Amino acid sequence: MEYRHLVGLDTQTYEHPYDRTVLNMLNEKTVFTAATNAFMNLSYVKWQLVALKGGHFQVTPESCESLYALIKDVANTLDVSPIPEIYTEWKYDINGRTFGFGDDTLIVFNSGTVDLLTDEELRFVVGHEFGHIKSGHVIKHMMAQMLNLAVGGVPVIGNLADPIKYLLLYWNRLSEFTADRAGLLACQDIDVALNAIIKVAGLPYKYFGNNVKESFLKQAKSFSLDLNDITDQTVKMITIATSNHPWTVMRAAELIKWYESGEYQKVMDTNKPDICIWPDCAKPIPKGTDYCPYCDRKQHF
Repeated sequence: MEYRHLVGLDTQTYEHPYDRTVLNMLNEKTVFTAATNAFMNLSYVKWQLVALKGGHFQVTPESCESLYALIKDVANTLDVSPIPEIYTEWKYDINGRTFGFGDDTLIVFNSGTVDLLTDEELRFVVGHEFGHIKSGHVIKHMMAQMLNLAVGGVPVIGNLADPIKYLLLYWNRLSEFTADRAGLLACQDIDVALNAIIKVAGLPYKYFGNNVKESFLKQAKSFSLDLNDITDQTVKMITIATSNHPWTVMRAAELIKWYESGEYQKVMDTNKPDICIWPDCAKPIPKGTDYCPYCDRKQHF
């Protein structure tokens, strides 16, 4: 399958409203903004990056040619640049996580993610992590991770008021909805995206290849997150904020809702790139570009 590169993709065109709303609430708190800035300068953050780089296998064009090529194409599809450093860790659940900030950002994928997913499904998971990077989620995720690990002794985290801590944990889970949308934009097939989520949700390996999607869709559509429903809101907000992983069934329900609303197709249609006019190049380029960034030739005569 040839994937459309969404040149100039703007996160605001696909971010989940719950993600953006709660993050705006956090950013309005001066103390939270100050804590975020202070957190980025902590030796803990730098130590964690060094530990990850020293303890995991780095994916490069030389070490894992086909895997790196897939990751590079997903980056081009979502207009992510530069490509962060990529590592794998020997764990066999399907998961990936992103650390760092700015140019010093890296992604670690469990080896099971690479082995248990098809290449198409892997594009969804890689796109999901790139979605976190594009939306600026990563440093705040690391702050939430410290709260989940009960590392409250770090002053810039421990000194936050409890309501702000709770709101951060809650947003941390809602941000997965936005990242899932980026994952769908990367794999460009709702069935592939759902198959990946089904495997993440815990489908036993021996049932891989079985047609379980319909039963999962029924389960997902019966479960929705309605923040206007006070009964649902209280129970779900507490469990979402305190869970180690966001509810995969709820994530699937939200992704289906976005896809069926027509907004996914709208983003795809809006981000159709121009094509370099020179036949020996013919690569996708940003709309209105005077010179092709690949062949450096003018786009009009």
